[in-house]
Amino acid sequence: MDKDTAFKFAEEWIASWNARELDRILSHYEDDFQMSSSVITQIIGEASGVLKDKAAVGDYWAKAFAHYDL
Repeated sequence: MDKDTAFKFAEEWIASWNARELDRILSHYEDDFQMSSSVITQIIGEASGVLKDKAAVGDYWAKAFAHYDL
């Protein structure tokens, strides 16, 4: 990825995150995207702190948006 492409990607990702548009955020990821965070355990109770697909991450982010002023 060249610098201009990386900058555009980051700019779009940040804009979609700030708009809290989950479909737009998730469009940046493959279906088998995995995420790990200690906050996952706090928000959804997943003891491993790991989510293993885009749908699960989307559900987590939706709940996080509802609980926190991100």
